[in-house]
Amino acid sequence: MMKTRAILVATTLLVGLSAFSANASRFVADLSGTWSVAVDAQGQSVTSSLVVEQKGDSISGVLSSELGEAQVRGAVKGDTVNFVFGLDMGGQALDIAATALLTDADNMTGSMDVSGMGNMPFSARRNK
Repeated sequence: MMKTRAILVATTLLVGLSAFSANASRFVADLSGTWSVAVDAQGQSVTSSLVVEQKGDSISGVLSSELGEAQVRGAVKGDTVNFVFGLDMGGQALDIAATALLTDADNMTGSMDVSGMGNMPFSARRNK
């Protein structure tokens, strides 16, 4: 009787942990809001504002800086954020692909792959 009860308890724990693991892998962070972004552009800090709207794991928004505005689109999977946007630099189109890790609910760090200029580290903090 004790052995059957122990097996039942162990099975219940395993099923519970399996359900938790399945749900954890489907966790999608909510990035909605306004973020302050700082990019290290070859030794110079360039700041911008990123307004994000999120539906499911898809994000869209607008990045605003001294260089103008750019439409942003991307996705979130767990604690990883990927997004792309384009900038017009005096007639030269730059395609930028960013990848970041959420360090907590309101902070992320990553890098932006700027076409023709290499990778540039950035950090972002959600405005409260």
